[in-house]
Amino acid sequence: MSAREGIARGTGGRRPHRVGLVCLDAGEKGAARLLLDDLAAATDAYERRAGMGDDAIELLELAGGSAAGVDALVVALSRDAPLCDLPQDARPGTPVYALLTCDSDATGLEAWCRQNGLAWSGALVVERARTLPATWSSPRLGWLRRPVSEGVDALVLALRTGSDAGVIRVRQSLARRAWSALLARLFSARG
Repeated sequence: MSAREGIARGTGGRRPHRVGLVCLDAGEKGAARLLLDDLAAATDAYERRAGMGDDAIELLELAGGSAAGVDALVVALSRDAPLCDLPQDARPGTPVYALLTCDSDATGLEAWCRQNGLAWSGALVVERARTLPATWSSPRLGWLRRPVSEGVDALVLALRTGSDAGVIRVRQSLARRAWSALLARLFSARG
């Protein structure tokens, strides 16, 4: 069930107040890091827009820190990131949402959640995420980034309502992939 369906049916879970953000990405501005930064900015924007004030979700970066005391976790993983680096001390039943750059990582992270007594709550899987850094300076809801931004917004909706997100897959059109690949080559040639 998607977050939107869960809200329509009134099946949302408990709204989190403290959300731990964990990023396991090889680069400082790799695709997983960009997705996590976008989710954090979108969450803050929606919380402000809703006038949440003191009840707004508090986002905590858990770089090597403890997950004790958080109501939910958002994990951003690059391809084949080591799950042993994830926090091991979250409360049992803590919902875990994921931002993934590889579809196969969803299965591993879901198994990790079960093994640690956490509640797998869904993921955004972005195919061909390696092209994201080259397009990231374009507008958030512009032609190049719109599918990814809409996927991030769907995950934010699930997070804010405590709903299960399911697995949201972002597949970019052939034209977007071609343009993104061209930009990626141009920017890598400069660097």
